[in-house]
Amino acid sequence: MILCLKVLGILSILGVVCLSIILIISYFENRKLTTTEYHISDIRVPKAFNGFHIVHLSDLHNAEFGAHNEQLIDVINELKPDIIIITGDLIIGKPEQDIAESVDFMNRLCDIAPVYFSMGNHELRVSLYEDVYGDMWKQFMERVSPKVHLLFDEKAAIIKNGDQIWLYGLNLTPELYKRIIQTPMPDDYLDSLFGACNPKEYHIFMAHNPDYFVDYAKWGANLTFAGHVHGGMIRVPWLGGALSPMIHFFPKYDKGLFKEMGQYMILSGGLGNHTFKFRVNNLPEVVSVKLYTDEYITSSDEK
Repeated sequence: MILCLKVLGILSILGVVCLSIILIISYFENRKLTTTEYHISDIRVPKAFNGFHIVHLSDLHNAEFGAHNEQLIDVINELKPDIIIITGDLIIGKPEQDIAESVDFMNRLCDIAPVYFSMGNHELRVSLYEDVYGDMWKQFMERVSPKVHLLFDEKAAIIKNGDQIWLYGLNLTPELYKRIIQTPMPDDYLDSLFGACNPKEYHIFMAHNPDYFVDYAKWGANLTFAGHVHGGMIRVPWLGGALSPMIHFFPKYDKGLFKEMGQYMILSGGLGNHTFKFRVNNLPEVVSVKLYTDEYITSSDEK
C-alpha cells in the first residue's frame, strides 16, 4: 500500500512537471511567428500566373502579434503577395467575444493586396445560431470592409494579362464538422455548389476543414488551402500533430503539404487558438505560396 502511494506520488509530480513544461513552451510559442514557403508547380497554371504569390492565413482566433497585429502585418507586407486568402476562424465563436480587432486586422490587409475570406466553423456557427451568439455575426458583417472579397460558397475569377484562375470559398455545413466520427460528404455536394469542374482551368479551393481533401481532389480542385487542425496543437517528432479539433488523435492531415490524385493541399498550422491554447513544436504560421507552370519542383521550406 505504501509503495503504491509512493508510485502515485511520483507519477503525480511527473505529471505536474510535464504540464508545467508544456505551458511554459506554449506561452513562448504562441507569441512567435514562422513563415513556411511553398512552390507549387502545375502545367495547368496559366503562363501569366507563373510566379503568382499567395499568402495564406488561417485560425487567427483573435490572437494578436504585437499591438493591433503590427508584427503580423509587417511579416505579410514584406512578403509582397499578389493576393491574401484567409480560410476562416478569424474570430472565436463564443458568446460575447469581441470581433473588432480581428476584423480590423483583415481590413488593413487590403492595403497590401486583395483579400479573400471564407468561413471557418467558428464563423459558421456564429452566423447560424443567433439565439446563442446574439448579434456577433451582424457586427462582423457591418464591420468588414467592402474591399474584402467574401466567398461564402462562391467563386471568383482572378484575371491577369488575359489568363484566369478560379478561387472557391467553401463553407461546409455543420454536419461536416462533426467530431469523432466523420460524416461522409454527399456525392453531389460540390457539384451542387459550384457546378462541374472544367479540367482545362486551374482551380483553388479555400476549404477550412482538411478532412475532405479527397472529395475536393475528386471534384477537381488543383490546390486546396485549409486550416482548422492547428497543426495538431502538440507536434511529436516523426508522428506529427497529436490531436485535431475533430477529436482525432494523430490525424492524417495535420500540417504541411499533401497530395491526393495528383492534386495538392496546403494545410496551415494556424495562428491562434481558442479553448486549449497549447502549442508545442508548432509555431503560429504564415503560409507563402508561389505558383509555377512547370519550371519548379513542388517544395516547401519553413523559415
